[in-house]
Amino acid sequence: MSIRFPGGVHPPTNKHFTDKVYISELTPAPKVYVPVLQHIGKPAIICVNVGDYVKIGTLIAKADSDISANIFSPVSGKVSGIETKLTAHGEVQHIVIDNDFSDQTDFLPRLENPTPEEILKRIADCGIVGMGGAGFPTVAKLNVPKDDKVDTLIINGAECEPYITADHRIMLEYPEQILKGARYIAKALGVSNIIIGVEDNKKDAIDTLNKIIIKNNYSEIKVVSLKTKYPQGAERQLIYALTKRVVPAMSLPSKAGVIVNNVHTALAVYYAVWEGQPLYKRVVTVSGGAVKNKGNYWIRIGTAYKDILEECKAADSRENIKIKQDLINQKQAQIERLDGSQFKQVKQLKKEIKALQKETEELKTAQCALIVNGGPMMGEAAKSDEEVVTATTTAVLFLTKKEINNV
Repeated sequence: MSIRFPGGVHPPTNKHFTDKVYISELTPAPKVYVPVLQHIGKPAIICVNVGDYVKIGTLIAKADSDISANIFSPVSGKVSGIETKLTAHGEVQHIVIDNDFSDQTDFLPRLENPTPEEILKRIADCGIVGMGGAGFPTVAKLNVPKDDKVDTLIINGAECEPYITADHRIMLEYPEQILKGARYIAKALGVSNIIIGVEDNKKDAIDTLNKIIIKNNYSEIKVVSLKTKYPQGAERQLIYALTKRVVPAMSLPSKAGVIVNNVHTALAVYYAVWEGQPLYKRVVTVSGGAVKNKGNYWIRIGTAYKDILEECKAADSRENIKIKQDLINQKQAQIERLDGSQFKQVKQLKKEIKALQKETEELKTAQCALIVNGGPMMGEAAKSDEEVVTATTTAVLFLTKKEINNV
């Protein structure tokens, strides 16, 4: 039986289709705009100059405090500018890099059997932040206050937000890496009790994780089925559902003996420790009625929403609307050239015009009326299609006017 917390709501999930499609790689954009603030805390300090050549994984902005995070180049190429652009965090500096598509990398060496201290340092060095949406620097979360006695690590795989299926897909496609990442985090914390909470509408993910746990004899890890409802993935509700512990008001979860990390964060920790790979890309759900090729994609940080839409194809294609309107105009001109005796041709042309007008209206209703970074419950409306994917972008939704009115 699935466990739950008191209360909650049941909005339409809108997860159909994207939860069934394998993750693919979005073609990197020819130009990326990497913001120096992608997380809670202070902006990172830019440490490259215009004209510098960088590789995938080159440090381009350095953490400015404990509540800050290193930022890395997501492509190889030249730094072509520093621009101030509007984001959800206000005006933020962006490092502009022209992609040369050589995909040269600048990764760190693998850590074999690392100590807790080495894991913490690697997490900090690789700029890992909470990837469930909040973006709190992970190393700051794992540096537990001395007075707090943490005995449990919770890995959040609930993904209760409508539309978003990125976590679901990575649990299906990267289960071993997620579990190894969770074990690295637990080792850094010095705990031996790991609970992974997954909503019961993702039974395939629960089964997949359990198979790997049994295969590798990860006896310290337990996967728990949670009742599907919103906000099951919220930190305090998740902690209560899984442990029946209550986090004191105005306190961090460590006061209740718990640390919570997202499944994507655990995956990023695995790549940082075992592959030496800093945080330069993430899996993002691309969905909404205004986009054709819905799915989950590995997307480089700094990729503009307009570049995502260009590759995933707009369902509202303005070019298609113009084609339909031109055809309507042509057929109306044909009618004007016919005389009264050609009534059958006129009737047929009017029928074709009516069908084209209907198709045109259907295309117009599928136009993108709003871009949302994240889900419809906790996401933020984009100010323009020039905003970019960051470390905390769980989804980019291209919503129609009808969808907005139904949310």
